Amino acid sequence: MITNTTNTMTRYFLICAWSVMIAVPVVAQKPNEALLRAKAAMQQQQYAKATQEILTVPDHERTPAMYLVLGESAYFSGNYGEAISVFESDRVKNLPEAQLYAARACAMTDQPARAAAYLQKYLEQREKLSESELQLDPALEKMERSREWRMLWQKEWYNAAEQQAAEAMTLVRRKKYAEALEVIDKALANRSSSGKLYAVRAKVYEAMESYEPALESYQSAIQLRGNDPALHAGASEMAVRLKKYELALEHAQRAVRLDPYRLEGYLQRAAVYRLLKQYEEAHKDIDFYFTYLPADTKALYQMGLTETEAGRPLSGIEYFTLLIERDKTSAEYFAARAAACIKAGRYGQADDDLAQALDLNPRLPDAWLQKGIALQQMDDAGEACHCWQKAMLLGSREAATYIYKYCAR
Repeated sequence: MITNTTNTMTRYFLICAWSVMIAVPVVAQKPNEALLRAKAAMQQQQYAKATQEILTVPDHERTPAMYLVLGESAYFSGNYGEAISVFESDRVKNLPEAQLYAARACAMTDQPARAAAYLQKYLEQREKLSESELQLDPALEKMERSREWRMLWQKEWYNAAEQQAAEAMTLVRRKKYAEALEVIDKALANRSSSGKLYAVRAKVYEAMESYEPALESYQSAIQLRGNDPALHAGASEMAVRLKKYELALEHAQRAVRLDPYRLEGYLQRAAVYRLLKQYEEAHKDIDFYFTYLPADTKALYQMGLTETEAGRPLSGIEYFTLLIERDKTSAEYFAARAAACIKAGRYGQADDDLAQALDLNPRLPDAWLQKGIALQQMDDAGEACHCWQKAMLLGSREAATYIYKYCAR
């Protein structure tokens, strides 16, 4: 049973991140260390450790967020009775997250009436998963044959905007982007405003790789729901895609301020600092992230990039080597180490790494670009030009500059 619940954890988190954007109040004071460590433990599925971290905080000092961690730790450990006890406590019983998890826990313990009661409370909340997502929830599907489940869904729990947003997201998952936009735009034309619909429209444009309208949609959603860290994180990512780094930093900083316990936010902000060449600030955010997730591959990769671009390529090589030792099937890791090797003047090693990267993924334009640079430095101009031509055909604009400079006859 513990294994089954562990396997479903990722699905739950993805569903929540994709479909539900819950506003979080700004936290001005310094984040609580125990909660940060507990959040990191949860991210690594170390539920006992997460519980232990929260239990170091005296009961009268525990926040609702801490109780949610206690309940979720019990739930994902298969201790459903304990989870229910936590979620129905006065500190969290009115929170939608607690109501949903209590419903799941009751469903897992064959208590359909009790599960339906909690689920009804959850459905009465403003922010909730769509009907289709709840219908497909691995825990809740255990009660789908019950009378209580059928009675629950006789009532319509979603307003028009919520139904249209859910319909659009279903179309996105089917990659029917034009139809999804048609649904959203028609819905927006019939309403004065809807933060949820603008947020979904941003997701549609993002899936279409249309980053300018995606950013505009995120900003429209933020005007209506400005305290949602997920919206600011999304806007930051789109601004990076458009190379609007100052704007990206503004949104990344806002996302961290709104939810300082979302560790991924620090890594996102570090990437923007790196793009702005503010390497020390990037270093601080990555070091902070390392405090709680010291072995995280995304952080190691960001640190490697930061060190390389800050003029410390030998240090960057060390970070990328650590990643390659863990995963020798990642073309991205070999290409990144090659770029660091080029900056360090190790052209032969760079050429070897790029050969490995291109064996793993021959459609990496940056790998072809970097291979051309390495070969040019090794006085193989003809092969270098061939590599740059490959890079340009795969979409590298920078390759055209090298072709013009070194290959024009």
